[in-house]
Amino acid sequence: MIYRLYGMAASFVFICGLAAYSAIDRTTNYKPAKASVFLVDRKCDIVETTRSGEGPSSTRIYNGDCKSIEAWDKAKARRDKGISGEAIVQVSYTAPQDGSYHTSSLKFSTRDDEFYDLHAGSEINILVSNSDHDKIRKS
Repeated sequence: MIYRLYGMAASFVFICGLAAYSAIDRTTNYKPAKASVFLVDRKCDIVETTRSGEGPSSTRIYNGDCKSIEAWDKAKARRDKGISGEAIVQVSYTAPQDGSYHTSSLKFSTRDDEFYDLHAGSEINILVSNSDHDKIRKS
């Protein structure tokens, strides 16, 4: 019983340490900036299962560019677990460190709200690396 308590305390301290390290890393090595989205490339795998009463269910799988999939609008509205995929978002921004113009990309998964909501012209908050102005992170 006592070892379980020690284990939980050690886990808590470890997780707090990781969170503190991440916060310190973000504040010392990155500067906040606004970025403008100019291209969103979404790739989706949508699994749609339909049931008809007590009978067997049928499953259809769609994959490819999300907008070209006929089930995208329905799946997007539900944001259910039947969607998997990745969105590569190209952004342009001005680096706050030196005022120069840059472009870069971010990746979002279906667990991120940005996967569903971002489109060309959207503005998002990013963090720009102090050492490499082409290296960015989600804010």
